[in-house]
Amino acid sequence: MVSDLLEVAQRRQSPDELASRSAHFPTHARAPVVVWNVCRHCNMKCPHCYAAATTTSAQNDMDTMEAIGVLETLAQGGVKVVIFSGGEPLLRRDIVELITHATKLGIAPHLSSNGSLIDVGVASRLKAAGLAYVGVSLDGTAQFNDTYRGMTGGFRLAVRALKACREVGIRTGVRLTLTRRNASQVNAVLSVARRHGAARFYVSHLVYAGRALRLLDDDLSPSESRSALLALFHLGEELLSMGESIRLVSGGNDSAGVFLLRYVEERYGREAGARIRRLLALRGGNSAGQGILAVDSRGRVHPDQFWRGVTLGNLRRQSVAEVLASPVASALRDRVSRLTGRCGTCAYQDLCRGSHRERALAAHGDMWAPDPACVLEDAEIQRAAPGTDAPSARR
Repeated sequence: MVSDLLEVAQRRQSPDELASRSAHFPTHARAPVVVWNVCRHCNMKCPHCYAAATTTSAQNDMDTMEAIGVLETLAQGGVKVVIFSGGEPLLRRDIVELITHATKLGIAPHLSSNGSLIDVGVASRLKAAGLAYVGVSLDGTAQFNDTYRGMTGGFRLAVRALKACREVGIRTGVRLTLTRRNASQVNAVLSVARRHGAARFYVSHLVYAGRALRLLDDDLSPSESRSALLALFHLGEELLSMGESIRLVSGGNDSAGVFLLRYVEERYGREAGARIRRLLALRGGNSAGQGILAVDSRGRVHPDQFWRGVTLGNLRRQSVAEVLASPVASALRDRVSRLTGRCGTCAYQDLCRGSHRERALAAHGDMWAPDPACVLEDAEIQRAAPGTDAPSARR
């Protein structure tokens, strides 16, 4: 989204063009995107794993027929995109069958993987099943990545996956979860993504869930996150000037969109800022429990893939509409009126909506408390008096 918004700021595309072709805009007016953690086991041991993945499969994971039933329930609920995730989703022997069935139902299947199990043969079967996109996770250069993620040769296998998908015609992306341990390696991983033809480079902020609950001290401070985001914005501008097609995306922190808005206002002027504000307003801020849902390996539905402590329903016996009518989902639709502290008085509530409520819950024990990872300073979120200038975003 960073690259797309910068293109709009530079008038390389119009807001209407971006909104019409992007799943990001408008989020709340569409059926939810579903992240489906089809299994909980994985062949890696990443310290930031939000699913707290195990090394062996669970006996209560859905079988193939139950999983197909969930897909049909999702299709009946109007869902158009399912991201198959895990654990490592390719550890499910029926994953190609599930992807094939999703395609037949008119659902666009995506895959989130560590890439270790994808060679040309696997990529060919995934392509034949209708897979639209594979996101491959890397957290640094080879030595760091393999040690951090707990698999010798994991980096090499992830690169093999990118090459194999490119060879058979599947779009790819590279995802990095940003912490203090790997903040200096963002450019190196981006270079890998560019070299192997990835369509997207996704930098995710740390969300305090699963094993990542033990990594709070590794999370960047708000000021460190601001510096990382400014570097990402500059990279986006550089890549656009070079005519590069790879898209830079920042996720896991909705305040980053507001920070980009303020950057655009200062660098390109208020008219450009107005175009960005319009798009961010269409997107509508964090959409957990509305524009995005997560389904676990037992069919239980959560507000998003990080928020395992709250269950909205179960698709093995409920419809999508029934899940979205649950008390917590209803409260999330009305979240702005419930926010407290800095989030409760922020001038950008309509663009961010308090960002990640699960992070507030982990940090404060209160789902309506401020998100501790907000990158905006107190002076920046104040409601400016008419005719006054907002403080600079360039720090």
